[in-house]
Amino acid sequence: MKKISLYLFVVFLVFAAVIIPVSAGDKFYSNGPELSAAVQGTNELAPGLDGSIVILVENRGLIDMKFVKATDITPDYSPTTAKAVKATLISGNSPLTVKSDPQILGDIPSGYYKPAEFEINIPQDAKEGDYELLLKVDYDYMYNADQSGTDEISYTFKKVSEEIPVRIVIKPSLHLSIKSVRSEELYAGGEGYVTMEIKNDGSDDGTETAVFIQPVGKSPVTPVEDSVYVGDMNSGDSVSVRFKVSVSKDADPTQVYPMQVYATYNNYEDQIEKTAPVSVGIGFKGKIRFKSTGDPTVVSSGEDALIYVTYKNTGDSTAYQAEGRISVVDPFSSDDSNVYLGDLKPGDSVQGVYKVKVSADATAKEYALDSEVRYNDAENNNYVSDTVKVLVTVDKKSDSMMLIAGFLVLVILLGVGAWFYSKKKNGK
Repeated sequence: MKKISLYLFVVFLVFAAVIIPVSAGDKFYSNGPELSAAVQGTNELAPGLDGSIVILVENRGLIDMKFVKATDITPDYSPTTAKAVKATLISGNSPLTVKSDPQILGDIPSGYYKPAEFEINIPQDAKEGDYELLLKVDYDYMYNADQSGTDEISYTFKKVSEEIPVRIVIKPSLHLSIKSVRSEELYAGGEGYVTMEIKNDGSDDGTETAVFIQPVGKSPVTPVEDSVYVGDMNSGDSVSVRFKVSVSKDADPTQVYPMQVYATYNNYEDQIEKTAPVSVGIGFKGKIRFKSTGDPTVVSSGEDALIYVTYKNTGDSTAYQAEGRISVVDPFSSDDSNVYLGDLKPGDSVQGVYKVKVSADATAKEYALDSEVRYNDAENNNYVSDTVKVLVTVDKKSDSMMLIAGFLVLVILLGVGAWFYSKKKNGK
């Protein structure tokens, strides 16, 4: 019997040892969450930045004291957890512009962090130096937990709004400023040069500097040579750079098309940097065009004939070493369909003469022959113009001339016959 009682006592002790710690509750004492913020990665930013910045929000809140009682209920929330965190970035004393709305981060327990990403812009002319952004955080945390009896607990949450300083550094940088843009012998359908006067308005001295251009979108203006090496480019220096570009033949000369300019260089730390792109407008002249002026040439069937074509340069640029060419089709034929025209400035006209043979059975009507002009531009690039229509009228003048000649012969014969008849009648 004693053995049974001893056994039951031991079982009770084991049961009590297991149940009592589980029934015990924890009571915490804390000053609440403690949030801090810093830029992810480097906090050194360059002027002209138009992108995103990530700020890490960390909770360093600590439990100052913890009590464990068998009669207490452990709270469902930790007093160090920042709940429903909302982060708003404020530019503070910096030249930075924040383009994003406040970010919702949710709960941040103690010992954890969450990233908040913001779209920002730093002006090209931002001065170098240290600046302080402000990250405004709004959140709730469990301020108090009141226990009623042994099975009921009520919570009190406290709202917090605070501004956390975030340090950034705007570092020295090279900044491009386009002072002038000039197009040289550039027209639709051709190639030419764009010359730019570029100044370093930044605070850094660039070494091993190279300047690049690139089109924006589906531009008809595209680089043939997209980079120029300029070497050292100290703060305040200006350089003249020239890029070769081409323009599509269907480009509208009344429009100005954008082009982006940027540079790569070695900065003050001898690290490779890239400047923010600067947009410039590229203009050009209209396409070199030709048209045929004057009345149609009139030729006769069955004869050798000369076709006179007056070509006029209706474009905005000079066509150098121009040559005309005519495409002859039935009823025309030719052994030489080319003619030299020379240099034609805008508005100039010159006459080309083509020798052709007109077949005898040619139908009398007006014909439209195709002609074109091959020419060089100022850079000695060779082009072929659009088709120029040449009008030629074929008539039957050769048949009418034979009738007239026959009629004249008949008149002469009748005249001679009448003369002989008169003489014979008079006995002479």
